[in-house]
Amino acid sequence: MRRLAILASALMLVAQAMPAGAAGFDEFQIFDGRIGGPGAVDLNLHLNVGRRGRLGEGAPRNGLLFSSEIGLPTTPWHEVAVFLPVAREFSGDTFGGGFKVRNTFITPGAAERPFAYGVDVELRYQSARFSEADWAMTLRPIIDLRHGPWQLILNPAVEFPLDHGSAIFAPAVRGVRQVAEAVWLGIEHYMDFGRFDRPEAPRGQAHQMFVTTDFKLSERFALHLGLGHGLTHPATAGLVR
Repeated sequence: MRRLAILASALMLVAQAMPAGAAGFDEFQIFDGRIGGPGAVDLNLHLNVGRRGRLGEGAPRNGLLFSSEIGLPTTPWHEVAVFLPVAREFSGDTFGGGFKVRNTFITPGAAERPFAYGVDVELRYQSARFSEADWAMTLRPIIDLRHGPWQLILNPAVEFPLDHGSAIFAPAVRGVRQVAEAVWLGIEHYMDFGRFDRPEAPRGQAHQMFVTTDFKLSERFALHLGLGHGLTHPATAGLVR
């Protein structure tokens, strides 16, 4: 559901405090092997409404987080995208969340292949309200497996803070089954194991699960919804997106 797709999601959550060494989840998204054709536009709109918002000092603690993501495929195997979040707390405070620039390299024709792979390279700048490190780079491998109505996507991502600290291992996995012509049901698992030089103990890791559904409304529009729950203390206790 790439190309000109609009993704609207509502997020309501209750968060616990986060250990100092672990990264927070300011974005719940798993990358598969699909990009549009050259010249197409991929627009994703994310709307998150949260109570005690993100982990730790994240944003918004109590309020709304709106993010727009615009992708431009340049070749059948490459797409560049810009991600722009803006947060508004219920107190009335509005602030920007910096930006992310992504370059995705993927096997051409991935949507028609039983196995596709690639990598997403992301450079971001975000304030302390969103992230422990202002500047960071993320390398996100993409492994996309398809068989009949089933799809399995793996994103074993590694984040490299550019100002301080060591690399953080934050993988994600998504399993999907097509249940109707335009409906998919899935399960997503987001993980944060902390820094490589100081990995978190199991009780300090963040594990977030989602049950999701995707609706293809037309060739140009799609809708994604999810119900989530944190499996460990540092993760969010419960949320809907």
